[in-house]
Amino acid sequence: MSKRIPDELLEQIQKNADIVEVIGEYVQLRKQGRNYFGLCPFHGENTPSFSVSADKQIFHCFGCGAGGNVFSFLRQMEGYSFIEAVSHVADKYHIDLPDQVANAQMSSSQQEDTADHKMIEAHELLKKFYHHLLVNTKEGQNALDYLRSRGFTDETIAKFEIGYALDSWDFVTKFLEKRGFDPVMMEKAGLLIQRENGTGFLTALEIVSCFPFMIIMERSSLFPKIAW
Repeated sequence: MSKRIPDELLEQIQKNADIVEVIGEYVQLRKQGRNYFGLCPFHGENTPSFSVSADKQIFHCFGCGAGGNVFSFLRQMEGYSFIEAVSHVADKYHIDLPDQVANAQMSSSQQEDTADHKMIEAHELLKKFYHHLLVNTKEGQNALDYLRSRGFTDETIAKFEIGYALDSWDFVTKFLEKRGFDPVMMEKAGLLIQRENGTGFLTALEIVSCFPFMIIMERSSLFPKIAW
């Protein structure tokens, strides 16, 4: 019978890990105040918007919206599975994993939590990126001008993180796959649509202004078949 990774062990590994050190192997970080900043490894940028908190042991990019803990970073950066990311961190910080845990599979609840987290993470990532396209790029300028002409203020656009989707049938597929997201799962999240011939996936949104639905925790909610 397969074993699950005990939550206490996950907490111990994460507590002993130093997310600044782990991410510092991939990103040149400089301390500014309480946090560390560098160029985001998940999207091209010239001004550092990638923040790492040593206190909270999390990272967040204000440009593309990527974020999470040390396990999340390794999964996005290296394409690791959850188990591989946990094992990598445990090995780096000399934390012995019992054989039954080293060869463990996630429990059904952990798998469900991970799947839900990945779908929410993808929505959050695209929400931030679409908003960036609307307010900071020439591609989104016409849509931004239109929204303003309809009475939307810049404050309203920022508050609700209204975005703009590019005119590209495969951009989102490539964007998410590059960051380790499974297209089948992203179809369930409503971000992709499978092509009729079954050979790939299409972007669910093209050339539209995006209004993200929000839940009480202020995360993008998941609506099958309709991303926004």
